[in-house]
Order: sequence, then C-alpha cells, then structure tokens
Amino acid sequence: MADSEKHSGEASNSTMSTMLRRVRKLLLGLFVAYILAVVLVMTPLVQTRFVASLYHVSEDLNPCYRVLYAQHIDFLWYNKFDHPEHYGLAPGKTVNLKVQSSDNLTLGAWFIFSDQFYHSLPYPPQPNTNYSFPNRQHIPAALKSHPTILFLHGNTGTRAHHLRTALYSAFTSRLGANVLAIDYRGFGDSEGHPTVSGVGKDARAGWDYLAGMGAKPQDVLIVGHSLGTAIAGLLAADLGRGGINPRGTVLMAPFSSVRKLIDEYYLFGFLPLLRPLSMIPLAPRLVTWSLVHRFDTLTLVSDIKSSVLIAHADNDKDIPVTHASLLFDAFLSPHLPSSPSLPPNPLSPTEWDNYTSQTSLRTGKRHEVVNTLDIEGYGVYEEMSKDVVKREGGRKVALLRTRTGGHDVGRVEGVQDEIGRMLGLFV
Repeated sequence: MADSEKHSGEASNSTMSTMLRRVRKLLLGLFVAYILAVVLVMTPLVQTRFVASLYHVSEDLNPCYRVLYAQHIDFLWYNKFDHPEHYGLAPGKTVNLKVQSSDNLTLGAWFIFSDQFYHSLPYPPQPNTNYSFPNRQHIPAALKSHPTILFLHGNTGTRAHHLRTALYSAFTSRLGANVLAIDYRGFGDSEGHPTVSGVGKDARAGWDYLAGMGAKPQDVLIVGHSLGTAIAGLLAADLGRGGINPRGTVLMAPFSSVRKLIDEYYLFGFLPLLRPLSMIPLAPRLVTWSLVHRFDTLTLVSDIKSSVLIAHADNDKDIPVTHASLLFDAFLSPHLPSSPSLPPNPLSPTEWDNYTSQTSLRTGKRHEVVNTLDIEGYGVYEEMSKDVVKREGGRKVALLRTRTGGHDVGRVEGVQDEIGRMLGLFV
C-alpha cells in the first residue's frame, strides 16, 4: 500500500513537473514573440514597408495588413490612371496630370471638375492637340469659377481607390468644388519613396500647381484623410509660416502623432503592444528614438493659421476618436488656463484639492469658449464661440464627432455638409 501511494505521488509529481515545463516554455515563447513584435515595430524598414497592424479599409473589404504608408498595397490590381472613367467617373470630367515636386520628382494626380462646370463643357470631350487627355485647357477657368479641394488621401492604394472616387463625386456634386487628388511619392504612378519631408513636399507641389494655374489661396481648401491629415497639417503649417491663408483645413479621422498612435496600439485588437514597456525605465524613449516617420500634428498646431474642421467617428476602429479631441483641445489651448499636472503625491489633500480646482477652472472656461450642439442619432458638434472667433480674426476651429461612419467618416453626408457650411462652399 505504501509502495502504491509512493508510485502515485511520483506520477503526480512527474505530471506536475511536465505541466510546469510546458507553461514555462509557453511563457518564454510569448515573451520572445512580444520582444520580436516590439523589435519589428522599432525597425525602420518594417515601419516603412511591412506589416504593422490590421487595417479595415472599409466594411465591405476583407481585413488587410497595414503599414504607415502601405503604398504597394493596391486593392484594385488595375491602374489605368489615364482613363478615370474606368473607375466610375464621368468621361471628360477628370484630367490625368503629372505634377513636379520641388526636388524634381514626377507625381501622378487627377483634377476633377465640379459638376456645374463639367456640365457646361462640350460633350463628348475631345482630346487636346497638345495633350493626350481631354479638357486640360479648361482647368484655369474651373479654378476661377469654383472653389477647389486639394485632397490628400490616406495610406494604402492610390487616388483611384473606389472609396476615394466616391468622395470626389460627393465633393464635386454636393459641395460644388473642383478636386485635385495627388498620389504621394511611391504611390500609384508617382516616382520616389515616401518620407515625412517628402510627402510634405508632394502636398506643397499640389498647392503650387493650383497656384500656378491661377487659383487664389482663399479658394483652395485642404482636405486630408487618415495619414493624409498629417500631410495636410504639414502643408497648412508650411503655408501658415509663409503668411499664406487657404480657405481652410479639414482633418478627417486624424491621429495626433505617430508616437501616441503606437502607444495605444493593440496587437490583434486586444493586446497592448507597448504598454508593458512603460514599466521599464527609458524604454518609451527608446521607442520614440526608433521612429523613422515622426508625423506629429500636435507640434504644428501653432503654425496652422487657417480655419480647421476636425471630423471623426466614434466607431472608428483604426484610429481612436480621442486623437481628434486631443487636436481640438490643442487648438483651444491658447484660450484656456494651463492644463494641470497630476500631483506627485495624489494622497496629499492640499495637492489634490489644488489639482481638482485647476481642472474645474479649465473645464468651466472650456464651456465658455466652446459652443456644443448635440444632434440626436448623429453626433456632437463643437466649435469656438463667436467671441473667440473674433479674437482669432475670423478663424474658426470645430470638431465634429459622428456616432457612426467608421474610419471613412468622409462618406457621411453630414460631414460633407458641415465642410460646406463651415467653410463657405454653400452659396
């Protein structure tokens, strides 16, 4: 009996030992996988070209892998940029262009006429004798008669993606504006490889093309989506520093900075990738140091002098709506008391009372400088009060948070209408 109990105990111990070894191997494997994931995120080549996260381009597409630019991922597998009608645009409504950047790269672009102007043109369109595509000669007249949207698209694909052509149709019909859509370097039929400074030059190339064709700054509206919001911020800040005032800047589904976006990234949608690193001294700084493409719209806020509309959907699964709120608060900051820092000893009654009083003061002041409109079933619209707009010399800043719309919030008709109302596209 004693021998039986002894053998039973040994077998139990052996089983337990085996289970512990397996658990240790599993934990070691998970730790190694985590370290590899962090190393990949910190690798410049991976940041630029390969897999960083899961990205839903739209609800009707299967998930695909996203990187910061993802310029080589093209869902259409078909690029005939010289025939925009293949993508659903009306014949002769769109001119296929080549635009030169300041560092001598050739960029592909489309100029899409506003519906009203397009309907005034002869039909069917005839090729220009000096250019293979019809109606190019009408661009100066279109710029003179209608406002124009310089559209800066997000990552993945090209200017011909069907989600973008749907926006062009909405802008040209609902808003009555022309559209210039450019593909950044390395995207579509554009030369080169994307970098932060490079795509900033590409946006400026689009602006300079419009100016060279006779467009006035007050007639050009800069609109960016997702990655394009960071590029729109670069352009708006560049123009602001140069004393040039566009009609406005629209940021649809923006992120405040790449660093904050990575901080909040969840692997597979539920594992906080970099959260454990915050417990290691200097580790967050190491991640920041490793970033190659340091888009940071927050640092550009003070240089952006145009009116700004920020639009974001609460159900955006790719970029949290908190980024939009953070940007809006950054524009409000000059009109609010300083944001209090959490006291080092929050258990101290004096320090805690001081912190809460400063927070209450800032919150109260915010209610004074911001008008809020809650539209049932649709969303919340916040804008600077009339007194603040007056102090800003007529410059407006607003935040529109819709209940739905996902990452492609620009498709929401109410967002398009707010662009028209706020920025004077509705006559």
